[in-house]
Amino acid sequence: MTTTAATGHAVAARVRGMSRRTAIILGAVGSLVMALTSHAVGATRTRGGVLQSLGLANLGFGHVAGILVVVLWLGVLALVVSWVVLGGRLLRRGEPLGVAPLVAWTAPLLLAGPLMSRDVYSYLMQGTLSHEGFDPYEVGASAVPGRVFFEVSPDWRNTTTPYGPLHMWIGEGVVSVTGDNVTAGVIVYKIFSLACFAGLVWAVARLAAAVKVNVSLAVWLGVANPLSVIHLVGGMHNEVTMMLLVCAGLLAAVRLPVVRGAALGAVLIGAGIALKATAAIALPFLVWILVARYAGPLGEDAPVRRPVKEVVADVRHGTLRRAVALVVGGVGCLALSVGTLALVTVASGQSWGWVSEVSGNSKVINPLAVPSLITSVLVRPIGAVDENIFFNDIIDVVRPVSTVVMALILIVAWVVWRRSVKEAFVGATVAYMATCLFNTVVLPWYYMAPLALVGLWIRDRRAVFAVAWLAMVLSMTFDGSGNNRLYNLPWLILVGLVMWWLARTCLRQEGTTEDTAEESADGHGLGAAHDLAGEVSVEGVDGASRQ
Repeated sequence: MTTTAATGHAVAARVRGMSRRTAIILGAVGSLVMALTSHAVGATRTRGGVLQSLGLANLGFGHVAGILVVVLWLGVLALVVSWVVLGGRLLRRGEPLGVAPLVAWTAPLLLAGPLMSRDVYSYLMQGTLSHEGFDPYEVGASAVPGRVFFEVSPDWRNTTTPYGPLHMWIGEGVVSVTGDNVTAGVIVYKIFSLACFAGLVWAVARLAAAVKVNVSLAVWLGVANPLSVIHLVGGMHNEVTMMLLVCAGLLAAVRLPVVRGAALGAVLIGAGIALKATAAIALPFLVWILVARYAGPLGEDAPVRRPVKEVVADVRHGTLRRAVALVVGGVGCLALSVGTLALVTVASGQSWGWVSEVSGNSKVINPLAVPSLITSVLVRPIGAVDENIFFNDIIDVVRPVSTVVMALILIVAWVVWRRSVKEAFVGATVAYMATCLFNTVVLPWYYMAPLALVGLWIRDRRAVFAVAWLAMVLSMTFDGSGNNRLYNLPWLILVGLVMWWLARTCLRQEGTTEDTAEESADGHGLGAAHDLAGEVSVEGVDGASRQ
């Protein structure tokens, strides 16, 4: 037992003490491994593909494919270790993240096929429908059978698109260049996704600087996490474009002159809504930024958890100037966003059918969505009482209730976090998190919306630990082909424990003796001083400012 413990401590010390250079190389190797194995055990083509062109299609079948699946997961683990090691160096030593890790983690994925999702094939198919003159809000992929059609997941071949006109416009533009060449279409989407990812890094970094928080922490935790790298770059999901537009809009509202910044921000968020409806969640909080900048904040930033009496007091302390800014600014921002949405719809040549499809699909069932989780728990006991009540009967009741809960949380978030510019980011994060929990359908990459904003205000080491652990676990919930492992309980337990050990090993405070004492005191090993050091001054838990 002593030998085992000593070995464990030695491994932990080696991981924790990994040099920056070694961590970056490890991340690059992990990313390259994912890129290479993606062509055999990723979201591979049903017809054609790189391996078939090279005469190596057999690598995607049988025992070899099983071995490559393991290799793919080792690549993912290497990326995660690289990320958490560099995050530990950032938190413990204030070491800036820099550009090199971002390049190491993302550049190899330019060589990858689609990873952990087949959605990019649906994007190409939707672009093909528009290019061929079909209304993607009226017909599904089966309207245009061909090379692209056969790559679309069978679940979505007769389903209309839930995305807005800007998404369709982008897809049509890609297809107008690549035609029905699936490989070329994927390459163009990969380049586009990587460019949007770089833009999102830039926008979040500038936002962090504007609100005077640790820039490296905001980028490391919010954008460059493994979940983001794998699904936004590897999976090419349109969340990366949506959040780029949202964060660019918020940046305009924070950095530019008050009225002009809010106007441009509303336009950019309107463009985000034209891509995906959930971008609209950010608009009410942009209005609070406008109010805070125009009429002044309601005092210092309050703690994230606030008593009801303080919230009520804020209402009483409101001024006429704030009220006017709220009403006029709110109406103006809404008008600009809706106008942008209408302009994109008309300019793209799309119909207004997207309005009826804005709620998205309801086919996806997994325990990430609270209504699906509740239904999965209830179906057996209820079925034992009445065998005529089935899963769909229960979820048809639970989903509307969950939607109401989500709406109430959105309203509460908007009312509570409105004192200042920074508090608006807290509220937006909470609101987006509510959509990730209580929406009808939730997938891992949906969490990129709250993650992109959380680094703009988070201060507590325990909270950083929790967010980092969540991102690490979620990055390992879908396999290379896009099938989820959320119902594989042994896998989830193993991943959760390994990620907990990695986060605890790398993110806790320096000092062997202090580590032991602090772990016994608070259980997570993050130390007593939970505030974060960085490039800018932060307030410690005792109220003293330090660097």
